Amino acid sequence: MQEDYIWQVSELNHAARSMLEKHFGLITVCGEISSFTRARSGHWYFTLKDIEGQIRCALFRNRNLYCQFHPKEGDLVHLQAKVSIYPDRGEYQLIGESLTPAGAGQLQAAFQQLKQKLQDEGLFAPERKRPIPEYCRRIAVITSANGAAVHDIISVAGKRMPSLQIDIIPVPVQGPDAAPAACHALKLCNKLNLHDAIIIARGGGSMEDLWSFNDETLARQIVSSDIPVISAVGHETDFTISDFVADLRAPTPSAAAEAITQSQQHLSLQTKQLGQRLHGALQNQLHKQQLIINQLKAQLRKPDQQLQDYGQRLDKLSLAMEKHMQFRIYDSHKRIESLHNRIQSLSPKAHITLQRQHLQNLAARADKTIAIKQRQSKEQVAYLAGMLNQLSPLQTLSRGYTMTQDEEGNIVTKAAAVCSGQRLTVRWQDDTLPVTVD
Repeated sequence: MQEDYIWQVSELNHAARSMLEKHFGLITVCGEISSFTRARSGHWYFTLKDIEGQIRCALFRNRNLYCQFHPKEGDLVHLQAKVSIYPDRGEYQLIGESLTPAGAGQLQAAFQQLKQKLQDEGLFAPERKRPIPEYCRRIAVITSANGAAVHDIISVAGKRMPSLQIDIIPVPVQGPDAAPAACHALKLCNKLNLHDAIIIARGGGSMEDLWSFNDETLARQIVSSDIPVISAVGHETDFTISDFVADLRAPTPSAAAEAITQSQQHLSLQTKQLGQRLHGALQNQLHKQQLIINQLKAQLRKPDQQLQDYGQRLDKLSLAMEKHMQFRIYDSHKRIESLHNRIQSLSPKAHITLQRQHLQNLAARADKTIAIKQRQSKEQVAYLAGMLNQLSPLQTLSRGYTMTQDEEGNIVTKAAAVCSGQRLTVRWQDDTLPVTVD
C-alpha cells in the first residue's frame, strides 16, 4: 500500500491476524495454565505462561469436547493452536485445536482423576457387571482390521470353537478418532442386537498409544451397553478405564477369545457324561422296581389259585414296566444321538461338501454355455462367409465374366477410358492375359 494510506483500526487488526495465521500455521506451544475459565457457551479461556512471558488462549467447545482430561490451574500442557489476533480488542492470542498434558506424569494424573470419578459413581462395582454367556453363538469384535489382536482372537476361537460366528467391526485403535469410532460401533451392535457378547481389543503399547481407551464417553458407552462387553486392551500389565468398566477384563486378546469359547472336546465330553448319568439313573430306577416286585412276591401267602392270579398280574405289570423302561432308555439314546448329530453339524465339513457340489454344478453349466456359444459363433461365421463369397468378384468371374485392369491396377469400367496402344490386363477366374488396345 501507499505510505500515505490511512488504516482503520479494525482493518489493521484483521490484516495483522491474517498475516500471523498464514506465517505460523498450526503450531504446538508448551506452557502452564493460568486464569482458566469455562464459559456458559462451553468455550475454554485461559492463559499459557512460562517464567518470562504469557499469552491468552481460547479452546472452543467444538474442540475441547475431545480433550481427554480436565485442565486446571498450574497444569503443564501442550496446546496445538493457530497464532491469531482478537480483532475487537486487538489482542494477540492462540486459537486452540487440541490440548494434552505435557509428559507421562500428567497423563497418569488425568487417568487417576477419571478413574476416581467413575469409581465414585459405582461404575466399577462387581454387582453392576453382567455375566458373560456360557455358550456364545455369535460375537462382535471391535478392533483394528489389520492389528495382531484380531488375528489372535480369530485364531484362538477358530481352534476352540469353529462354529462361533465372529463379526469384525473395524475401528482405529489409536488417535483422536479411536474413541468416537468405538462408541459408534458399540451403539451399532446394541441396535442390531445380533450378538451374545462384544470384545473391545487392541495390542499393547505405551500409555499414549492406549489413551483412547481411557475416554470417559467410551467408558459410559460400555456401561450402558445391553450386551456384555469384554475389554482386552494391551498386555497383561496394561490397565485402561475400559478394563475397569467392562463386564470382564481379559489380560490379552487371546485370553478374551478363550474366555468366550467352549472347546468342542469339552462339549462332546459333557454330552457323553450326561448320557452316562441318564443311563445310570434309568438302570437304578429299574433295579428299585425289580426289588419292589420281589418283595411283593415274597409277601404273598394265598391259595394256589389266587397266587397264580396275582402271579399272572405281576408278570403283566413286570412286562409293561420293562417295556416302559426300555422305551425310556431308547428315548434317552435318541436324545443323546440327536445331541451328537448337532455337534457333528457344527463341523464345516458338510458346508464345504455342499459348496463343492455347488461349484461343480456351476462349472458344468459354464461348460454347456461355452459349447452353445461356440456352436452359435461357428454358424454365424459360416453364414457371413457365404454372404461374403456371394459378394466376391471371383464369384462373378466364375460365371464367365472378365475384369479388365490398366497398368496401374485400376479396373476399366468404360470403353472411353482407354486409348489406342494402351496395355491392359484381362482377368478370368483362373488366369490373366495381357492385351494391347488396337
